[in-house]
Amino acid sequence: MVTLAQLAARTAYYQSVHATQPNVPPGDLTRVTAVEATTTVREHFARDGRQRSVEAAPYGAVILRQAERSVRFEPWPDAMPKRLTARQADDLVLLGQSVQKPRLVFEAKGPIIHAGFTRIPPAATERLIEHGWVATDGRNDSAVGISLAGVVALTWRHCKSTNVPARLWAEAIAEDVHNVFCD
Repeated sequence: MVTLAQLAARTAYYQSVHATQPNVPPGDLTRVTAVEATTTVREHFARDGRQRSVEAAPYGAVILRQAERSVRFEPWPDAMPKRLTARQADDLVLLGQSVQKPRLVFEAKGPIIHAGFTRIPPAATERLIEHGWVATDGRNDSAVGISLAGVVALTWRHCKSTNVPARLWAEAIAEDVHNVFCD
């Protein structure tokens, strides 16, 4: 049986680092977890909080630009925005609106995400972690937050359901990534 810590350690994105200098080949693709990708984005905005430092592709890739390099995150197949279900989207919105900091709590029925009055049941919690929609290390009483993949998927789903023209999806994704992770 797969543990939550193992699910949390699954790949959510391919990451590649590119020098901004001409004629410099891109870096190797590395696999990163939802926590690693989310941490990288938070650190990026701590250094450069401008919205123009982030770009996105309509299918869910996110590019962080700095003077000397850029970091590109390509979604892993399980973390493609189109895989976010309506129930998972509702759960992410509840977590985002929670007054209390969400925590992963192990109960007799299984692990749940607990955030004040919001309690996400065990099966739904496992799916959120498995797809990389939330960032957590999978241990009891660990913090839970909406991950980069979760923000991108929520924005993609909103754009699609509200008939935003596809040519504007990338702009909406970049704006939401900036708004959520730029403190």
